[in-house]
Amino acid sequence: MAAGTLSTLGIGSKGALSYDIIDQLKEADTQSIIKPIENRIELNKLKQEKLDELKKMVTSLNTEVVNMSDPSLYNAKATSLTGDSVSIEATAKARTGTHTLDVTTLATSDIKQSQTGYAYDGALMGEGSMTLEIGSGDDKQSFTIDVTSTDSIKNVVEKINQSTNGKIEASLLNVGGTDPWHLVLKSADTGANNNITVSGDYAFDQVGEGAKDASFTFDGIQITRSSNKVDDLAEGLTINLQKEGKTSITIKQDDAKLIEGMEKFVDAYNKLVQGFTESTKFNKEEKTAGLFQGDSSIRAAATMIKDALILTTSKAGKTIGSFGLELQRDGTINFKKSDFEEALKKDPQSVEDFFRGTDGRNGAFNRLESAIFDIKTSSHGVLKSLSKNLDDDANRLQEQQKSAQKRLDDRYSIMARKFAAYDSVIARLNSQGDTLTAMIDAELAQKK
Repeated sequence: MAAGTLSTLGIGSKGALSYDIIDQLKEADTQSIIKPIENRIELNKLKQEKLDELKKMVTSLNTEVVNMSDPSLYNAKATSLTGDSVSIEATAKARTGTHTLDVTTLATSDIKQSQTGYAYDGALMGEGSMTLEIGSGDDKQSFTIDVTSTDSIKNVVEKINQSTNGKIEASLLNVGGTDPWHLVLKSADTGANNNITVSGDYAFDQVGEGAKDASFTFDGIQITRSSNKVDDLAEGLTINLQKEGKTSITIKQDDAKLIEGMEKFVDAYNKLVQGFTESTKFNKEEKTAGLFQGDSSIRAAATMIKDALILTTSKAGKTIGSFGLELQRDGTINFKKSDFEEALKKDPQSVEDFFRGTDGRNGAFNRLESAIFDIKTSSHGVLKSLSKNLDDDANRLQEQQKSAQKRLDDRYSIMARKFAAYDSVIARLNSQGDTLTAMIDAELAQKK
């Protein structure tokens, strides 16, 4: 309070009443009144930061739980081929096993080329019409294309493409020679039922053998299809015919991503358990405590997470220990990868049923996801409630500090004014005493 001031406080009292004394008294009151509130504010801040860390850990765990609830993880397939006549795509529904496939004929489209060539792509085609037919029986479609005297061959290409509902694709091809540009018609789809017939004023030649079905054997059984993409032979398996020849297909269960996912889950679970433990522990020897030591909210959250996992039991009486997840004394989990792999090898369905539940319900991960929602997201969740309480305490402490500081400032402002008044009175009294002393000394001097 004294710094930078020009006050003469203390002169009258010869230093008995000064700003230094006021500052010392105020500092003492600050330490006893304001500092404890500041300490509680700092503690509240640390608790909020720690709670944010715990909530992030809960979110990380939930992410891994959701990932591990994906059914495709439990039925992922790995494929291998011996031969290159086909490529394949296998979904989770594909059955494991080996298949042999021998392609004898690929499915083809029908292609027609105009007999007449044109010098350039803007040449006029000449007035006339053509009828294009594709398909057979009830699937047969017919399109008539009228050509005017002003239509270039490029215009005719556009008319065909616009009129044939995507069934016939028209284009121009430069084949070389004096009149290189020829009109080419191609069936959009492969298969014997997609041959094109052209009639009218323009002649076309057949290119190749026309539209044909694919022919191949699958595990020795003769198969024909109109497309080279075959997805109706076996559930979850798509075969793309690429060329003639034999290929052996092997489909195996692919557990790599599931094992990797379980490792990530266990890591996220252990980090959260350790975070809860660190926040609530008490060290008797060092006499130190976690920020939430004794807090029932954190203990309740930790218990809900733990119970959701370790209390899950399958109909066959299996627990997490049956699948290589060993509970440790400190609440963390030791993941025995080899035991988990053995469980997958022996009975993969039991693994999925335990963790995902039957039809994706009532499994360990379903229970965990529900527990996480209850503690973090629901309106009465323990972590959400704790967060609100800390926010409310922070606001209350800020107001308390503000009020206490104002009372303290007001008290010492009044004290400073009183000291100034006392100092002034003392100064006058000192001055009067000095005058009286001088008068007495003068009187005594005269009597001598």
